[in-house]
Amino acid sequence: MPDAIIPRNEQQRLAALDELGILYTPLEERFDKITRTLCRIFNTPIAYVSLIDKDTQWLKSTQGLDFVSTDRSTSICTQTLLADEYMICEDLSKNEHFKDNIFVTSGLKMRFYAGFNLKSKEQNIGTLCIADDKPRTFSQEDITTMRDLVSWAQTEINLTQLGEVQMQLITELDQAQKHARTDDLTGLWNQGTIKEVLQRAHHRHLITQKPYSLMMVDIDNFKQVNDTYGHPFGDQVISAVADELKRSIRPTDTIGRYGGDEFLIILENCNHQRAEELSQRLLHHNKKLSILNKDKKVPTNISVGFASTDYISVDDPESLLECADQALYTAKQEGRNCARG
Repeated sequence: MPDAIIPRNEQQRLAALDELGILYTPLEERFDKITRTLCRIFNTPIAYVSLIDKDTQWLKSTQGLDFVSTDRSTSICTQTLLADEYMICEDLSKNEHFKDNIFVTSGLKMRFYAGFNLKSKEQNIGTLCIADDKPRTFSQEDITTMRDLVSWAQTEINLTQLGEVQMQLITELDQAQKHARTDDLTGLWNQGTIKEVLQRAHHRHLITQKPYSLMMVDIDNFKQVNDTYGHPFGDQVISAVADELKRSIRPTDTIGRYGGDEFLIILENCNHQRAEELSQRLLHHNKKLSILNKDKKVPTNISVGFASTDYISVDDPESLLECADQALYTAKQEGRNCARG
């Protein structure tokens, strides 16, 4: 997929989005009503409300998708931002710009897409979308109906545009919420937030009956690295490994720093076999990683433990997490720098 074109008014667009004060907040029922209505009217399996910031597309409501955020670079909606009102593609697989997009070639295998811009202060800050895994047409009558639903979504967004003093308080709260949910060193979700995502993933698993997997990742011999090179260098190692893990996982996966030198990755719609393949990919990518300390290359190996709901019968997400943690312990016992599940 060609690189996404950044709107010329990107800074104004981001400023308008930030002023809304609704990023980094949970999924909301007021938007869920809209996406449920979209699916019912257009008979599509997928509908969502998204907000697009500098690097990430956040889903404020979603039907038919198993994730709450994705990298902006893979987002189809980022192209919709360039349009004044909407972008419709009846078959993404035949579109030169989207045919190689990961949401078209794998996983969801999207074919039809219709995205309409949502605005704040005359800036395109997000989208209201429907999608299907089958090509389909979209008539002028459909466009008119979609406009009505965009107006509904726009009304909900406008409810957040409060007075200046209240807006300042909300913006400060928004930053506080972001800080409370992310890890300062790596920028990943912190333990509390990744556990919240895990609860949601398990809930969706119970509803959809689609498998999901967990990976526990640990940096090998990290205590020795800290003792030898010092804690500031240890922080560099944690940050570098976090960045490499982010690059190695799928756009639909969620990663958080679980504590110390441990990371938790949630892989929705992922069975045991696929989890094993992805764990090997993490190991392969991480083997290329080494960090300089006074002109000396310090290798940073990892061990991975994974567990999947189609392979292990569990009643709750905590039990699956225990299985992944036990698999990680086995990987450590069997020589490190390997994956077990």
